[in-house]
Amino acid sequence: MNGLFWVNIFILLMLIMIILVPRRAIVRLFPVGFIGGFGQAVIILGLLVPVLGFWRFKYTDVFSFAGVPWFIGLAWIPEVIVYSYYMKYLNSRGEVLAYLAGFILLTGLSVHWLFRAGHLIYNGWNSILTLPVALAAHATITYYILKTSGALNKKEAP
Repeated sequence: MNGLFWVNIFILLMLIMIILVPRRAIVRLFPVGFIGGFGQAVIILGLLVPVLGFWRFKYTDVFSFAGVPWFIGLAWIPEVIVYSYYMKYLNSRGEVLAYLAGFILLTGLSVHWLFRAGHLIYNGWNSILTLPVALAAHATITYYILKTSGALNKKEAP
């Protein structure tokens, strides 16, 4: 049953997305979630796990490639959809930075929890190093969403 751990993480995040994001928005944001979530996860995890060897996942016997569980990459699709959807409610650069910082912290804490729970093993890595990686991933998504949505184009009060 441990081999399904990563599938369960994916299902949990999908349920959270379905609860928090309207269906039309999920459909509209799916390409962003797929490329910004799964695409970035494949690149980041592909570098950190098999190429650089900084991490090793436990329970990779089911649905994995090169030591990376597919469902941990797929779990980033709903995370990015939720992240992208709620950006439309942000009204200033300060709010965007706070929102970005919150998701970076949440990502770091999630990875640290996985480490502490024994689901991933560090090899020359630590939880703090996850924060700049999360910053790069979420900043890329933030930039894309802000540029394509026209958000924050309105004048800010001085």
